[in-house]
Amino acid sequence: MVEIIQAKSLEEINEVFNIRIQVFVLEQACLPSEEFDQTDAEAKHFLLLEDAKPVATGRYRKTEKGIKIERIATLSSARGKGYASQMVKHIIQDAQKTYPDCHYFYLHSQQTVMPLYASLGFLPYGETFIEADIVHQAMSLTC
Repeated sequence: MVEIIQAKSLEEINEVFNIRIQVFVLEQACLPSEEFDQTDAEAKHFLLLEDAKPVATGRYRKTEKGIKIERIATLSSARGKGYASQMVKHIIQDAQKTYPDCHYFYLHSQQTVMPLYASLGFLPYGETFIEADIVHQAMSLTC
């Protein structure tokens, strides 16, 4: 069984951070100082549970531009099951309920993951850039 919950308790937030450490810090060699920032406190975090076990995460926050989707991560053992797509769709639905006047979503996609976001309707804009020593592309969706 798969479900997505908002991470609210300290235990749930720790699960969010553990997934991000596994994916971004250990697998992709991002510095913890780049992975964890002051916006963690203002963002709304989610966990995707597979048989009650946290295997994916994501967050969003409202900015001056719109809704920024960030830190989509799935543990390597759970990849290939469409969990990242489910997470992004869930985040969009939640943000639309929370901010009904906001119809602009954007994110910074690692270049290798662009097809995932493109399949959800996100379009690239601007030039590629380096973030945490990884090539990224800004992408947006208006709905």
